[in-house]
Order: sequence, then C-alpha cells, then structure tokens
Amino acid sequence: MKISEKAMLYRELAKLVGADFHLDRSIQLLLGRNPSHARRTWLLGLQQGLAEGKSITESLRTNCEAFTGTLELALIDAGERSGRLNDGLSHLARYFEAWNIAVKQAISAMIYPLILAHMGIILPELPRLVTGSVEGTGFSLRGVFVPLGVLWVILLSSFLLWRWLSRVGAESAAVDAWLSRVPFVGSARRHWALARFAQVFHACLLASMRMTECMLLAGAASHSGVLRRAAEGAAQRIAAGETIAGAMADVHGFPLVFVHGTATAEEVGNLDHEMNRWAAAESIEAADAVQRAAQWLPKIAYAVVVLYVIARIFTLVSGYMTGIQQLESF
Repeated sequence: MKISEKAMLYRELAKLVGADFHLDRSIQLLLGRNPSHARRTWLLGLQQGLAEGKSITESLRTNCEAFTGTLELALIDAGERSGRLNDGLSHLARYFEAWNIAVKQAISAMIYPLILAHMGIILPELPRLVTGSVEGTGFSLRGVFVPLGVLWVILLSSFLLWRWLSRVGAESAAVDAWLSRVPFVGSARRHWALARFAQVFHACLLASMRMTECMLLAGAASHSGVLRRAAEGAAQRIAAGETIAGAMADVHGFPLVFVHGTATAEEVGNLDHEMNRWAAAESIEAADAVQRAAQWLPKIAYAVVVLYVIARIFTLVSGYMTGIQQLESF
C-alpha cells in the first residue's frame, strides 16, 4: 500500500471512529467509496477478522500482515486497549502524511539533478555525432547508451541497496548505526525513529500497559536497530526494579537529552505528555532534515554532473588534439 493511501485510510477511519461510528459501519462506508485494491484488501481483511470475533490488532496481524507494519500494529493495539482508537488512528494519519510529504520533497529534489545527469551524458557526444554525420563517416550511439545504462544501473542498485539496508537496520544495531552516519539522510532517519518510538510509548502509556511492554513495543516500532537494542536492555533493567529514565541511561542508544527529559517527566508524573511532546518535536525535526537534504543533495549531484561534463570535454579535446598531431606527423 502506498504511503499516501495509508495516510488517507487512517485519516478517514479516525474521522469515522471519532464521530462514534461503529467500526463495522466505518468499514462498510469506506468499502463503498471505491477504494484502491490495497485498501480494499486491508478493509476486507479487517472486516473478516472482526466477523470471526478477533480483536482489531489480531485481525490485522492475521489477515493484513502484508499491508500493516509494526508501528501501525503497536499504535492500533494501544488505542484498542486504552479505548482511544481514534487517537491511535490519528497518530498514524499524521505520521504517514508527514512521511508522504517527505518522500515527495525528496523525489522533487532529485528530478533536476537527474535531468542534468542525462544532459551531461548526451551533450558531450553531440559534436562527435554531428561531425560523423557531416563527414559521412557514420557514428555510433554507443557513447550515449552505454553511459546512460551505467547511470541507471547505479541508481537502481543504490535504491535497492538502501531499501535492503534499511530493513536490516530495523533489526541490526550495527547497520542502523552506520546508516545514521550517512550525511543528511542519516539525520532524518534518526529523528523519524525517535518520533516512532515516542509515539508508540505515548500510546502504550495511555493504554496502561506495563512499562516493560511499553518499552519493547516502542523499540520494535521505531524501525531502528539501535533503539530496539536499547529498549530491550532498558526493559530488562525496568523489570529488575530500575526507574524508566535510569534504565534508559544505563544502555547505549537513547539520546542524552531524551533521557533527561524522560527523567524529569517521570519525577513529576507526566511521562505521557513528555512522550507526546517528543513525538511531535521529532517529527518536525525529521521533516526539517528532509528539507535540508532536499536543498543540498541536488547541489551535490549538480556538482558531480558538472565535473563529469568537464572531464568529458577534456577527453574529447584531448582526442581531437591527438588526431591533429597524428595528421601533422604525416
């Protein structure tokens, strides 16, 4: 399911549930609005699970696993347990809306550099093509299509490699730590992970779950190997009798300022408000990081293209000069 479709799905469900519509009735209404295949499959799976007497979370986990991530299951589960399903759905709607905007910004930022890259490959070859056409010696498009093919192989390989590393990084702390060091992108990744952690922790607190369960669910939903490992370590210390902030401080992975804020909130008894504040603040920080990446990555790509064009020009000029020198030697 596309990110934009998830944002729309959870926004519509949140409005209906918030207006005290029964969930079965809400599903029927959304099915009657000609949804996409993915959304229809998700809604039908949820409807089937509810008809079998399962909870919302269990219905999604059983019938809609391919369309539902850990974050969604954690927030819906917490909302269902606390009787605040509308809040969980609203959290998800805002998260996917922000994520959809970030993705659109990233794609828009890379369109111009991609055009420049194609022009940088094609333009240096034009003089050779024109010369060959005028002299009747013929010309080959190999110099255009081979570099274009190499460019797209690099782009697709980089995209697939990043997707694979991101999935591995959700489980592996070592890979996640390495990805977090990638300029621009790593910063956005760290902020999104902490935003997800705080969102789920906040929802779990509202559902009055045990602190160890809150910690584990939030760590798993963060999609960050570093936070997952830190949450597992903190959960063990909490189970042994430590405070939440003390357990978080004892493990490596949580930002120090986040631990200090948690400690203060724990002392005054408003940890749920603190987690909600962090979720909102980190979402904003993540969006800002994406904007910075959208500003700088095209400039970097532009510089690479310019250097490539300059190198191609020097290569062509060098080739012409060599040819002239060979003719003069005869």
